[in-house]
Amino acid sequence: MSTAIYLPLITRVAAEFGLDKHVLAEQAWRESQWDPLAVNDQRHLGIMLVPPAVWAEWAPKLQVFDPFDPESNLRVAAAYLQDLRRRLATRLNLRGDHWLLVAYRLGFEALREWVAAGKRWEDLPADVQDYALSILLGAEARALATAEPVAG
Repeated sequence: MSTAIYLPLITRVAAEFGLDKHVLAEQAWRESQWDPLAVNDQRHLGIMLVPPAVWAEWAPKLQVFDPFDPESNLRVAAAYLQDLRRRLATRLNLRGDHWLLVAYRLGFEALREWVAAGKRWEDLPADVQDYALSILLGAEARALATAEPVAG
């Protein structure tokens, strides 16, 4: 799949939920290579590999029904990311897209327990750090390629 197909949709959804479009596009690539029919080993679904519990919570709120519809999947993931950002800032005093991506990857409760145990970024498993940093670096490259700054 080409980014050109999804970029207008990603741009619109990112703006709707206050997210950086370059980060959202790169995360979709990292999750599924923009495959709207993707399903991973944990049964995460669609272009953003949304966990089933996240889909079950957010899809009714957004009145979407098909996790394999790219717009529906992106909207659920974006709403979840927006909520994660709020909870990270208010409950854990963590800010930044790197923490947001870690929370998406691990889940909020797992990250909350990690922080409660006194652990820091450096203590995260290498694959989790790589997940967040590779998305942020890819987003920066995407922004430079289009001469647009990455927000954040």
